[in-house]
Amino acid sequence: MRKALLLGLSLLCLLILSCDFDDAESLAQKEIRDILYDVSLDFNLGNVQGLMDHVHQDYLHKGEITLHLNNEILDRLARFQLLEIEVLYIEISGDYAVAHTRDHYQSDIESVTFNEPEDHGYFSFFHRSKGSWLIYGDHKWVKQNWRRPKITSVQGDIEAF
Repeated sequence: MRKALLLGLSLLCLLILSCDFDDAESLAQKEIRDILYDVSLDFNLGNVQGLMDHVHQDYLHKGEITLHLNNEILDRLARFQLLEIEVLYIEISGDYAVAHTRDHYQSDIESVTFNEPEDHGYFSFFHRSKGSWLIYGDHKWVKQNWRRPKITSVQGDIEAF
């Protein structure tokens, strides 16, 4: 009886361990990948509202709010017919994430690839809010891609900041 119970428990443990359980980070990455797929699908269908449904109400990216993002999407829709988002990797830190992607835009007359978030990053920054991930922006009021100006004085170069 004891051997049968031990064998049964061993089989149960083996069965449980063989199941494919995803940890929280894997689930978060899958959800963000799904959002990026939906973004490209909505773009390709011209569904701006569907795309904007994935954007947090407090979106802020390089000083631009949701209205600016909506206008950028409309501008890109006027220029390109297709968007394919190639996810390279996703960094997750608590309730925040950054998706590193290559965004391939294509039309009949041109093809453009952006390395995100380095080039623009409109769809790269995420925040988990009320149980789901949403596009959030970098939440900075100014662009961070600028160089410190140098001031030349009689005594030589002095950095301004």
